[in-house]
Amino acid sequence: MSSMSFAPVTVHLSDGRRCTLRAAAEGDDAGLYALEQAIVRARDGVVKYPDELPPDLAAYAEKRANSGAAFALVAAQDDGELLGEASLVRLPFRMLHHVAVLGMGVHPRAQSRGLGRALLTHLLAWARDHRDLDGGRVLRVELYTRADNHRALALYHALGFRLEGTRRAFVLRDDGALVDDHMMALLFA
Repeated sequence: MSSMSFAPVTVHLSDGRRCTLRAAAEGDDAGLYALEQAIVRARDGVVKYPDELPPDLAAYAEKRANSGAAFALVAAQDDGELLGEASLVRLPFRMLHHVAVLGMGVHPRAQSRGLGRALLTHLLAWARDHRDLDGGRVLRVELYTRADNHRALALYHALGFRLEGTRRAFVLRDDGALVDDHMMALLFA
């Protein structure tokens, strides 16, 4: 998948801030690393601890370069700070290459302001319209989310994702409670 066909878009958040949604670039490593650190430190809806993140920017950049991310959008403020990201990773096998796994994160300071919806809406529109050089395309987008992440679940349902399965007692929260994890999918076909 290529980012060449995505033209930057300006979106206005409900708190008056403005962000530009654009394809992620190599120079975004520091901003993406800071974004992931802020999201993981907030401990809301995540499945990893801060000490499970790469220890420094170089390790993060190396991990990102080898992640297989096929297409990613970032939400940048005018000052360059990244407030959110959403990405699709295509499954590598030919029989499964029509499937993309969604990942996204919004900075805690920008949550509940419409940024997640904007990122996801534009990412899904890009995926619906994109064609590979051989004519292949994404027909299915799937994601995994904690059952107690109610804001995320509401957004995914509103955009057409449907629950396909539940991994019971999959996440062990900080307080010791076990939480289910949902698999959801959206079909373009």
